[in-house]
Amino acid sequence: MWHSLSEGARALLEVNQLLLSRTLLQRMPRGDGHPVMTLPGFGGADGCMAPLRSWLNRWGYDARPWNLGRNFPKYRMTSLDAAMEFREKMVLRAARELEKVFVETGDKVSLIGWSMGGLYAHELGQKHPEWVRQVITLGTPHGDPRGTAAWDIMRRLYNSEVPEEVQDISGWMGTNMESVAVPVTVIFSPTDGIVSQEVATLRHANVNHLAVNSSHLGFALNPRVYRLIGRQLARPI
Repeated sequence: MWHSLSEGARALLEVNQLLLSRTLLQRMPRGDGHPVMTLPGFGGADGCMAPLRSWLNRWGYDARPWNLGRNFPKYRMTSLDAAMEFREKMVLRAARELEKVFVETGDKVSLIGWSMGGLYAHELGQKHPEWVRQVITLGTPHGDPRGTAAWDIMRRLYNSEVPEEVQDISGWMGTNMESVAVPVTVIFSPTDGIVSQEVATLRHANVNHLAVNSSHLGFALNPRVYRLIGRQLARPI
């Protein structure tokens, strides 16, 4: 409960830490120039991950936004079925942007997805391994979303009256339980106030799980997260 209530204050603290950590981040390995696409969380847009892209570009990568506007539906979602329908539509749109970057650069693209954006990134890696170099997810609800504070917020936002116990999670969970087609790194926080550690992990032996102390709102602004991302992007694949 405390982690959820303190999300905003902790995110502001992480912004300040980022501003003070430039010297520390300079020790990271330089990039090889390959393209990286960022995918924002639910309700977010490209601006939310602009600081991360700016750092990646300075560090030698070709960081790109997803160019799909705000990650938010134009209709009311009252069930997991509706959320899954929205998710599938966004994955299709993101796939078109991913293909454009691959064709333009001639290189496979690393995907970094924050929260719900990580679900899109993981699914894109499963469906289009010919375009994807690796996937990195940040505080992503890979497990049952009904166990997250984010789900409670969505239910209140859309005034959903569908009982949780009758929600069908098979489609949501099925996509996340498939075998991994490209390297996947799951970055999660034990102190995440929106998506718990249990929900943020993937049950595959060949998925790399990395823990970090971060708020959910601060994942794309946290210097500790940047260090982990830099190391993963620099790994030979």
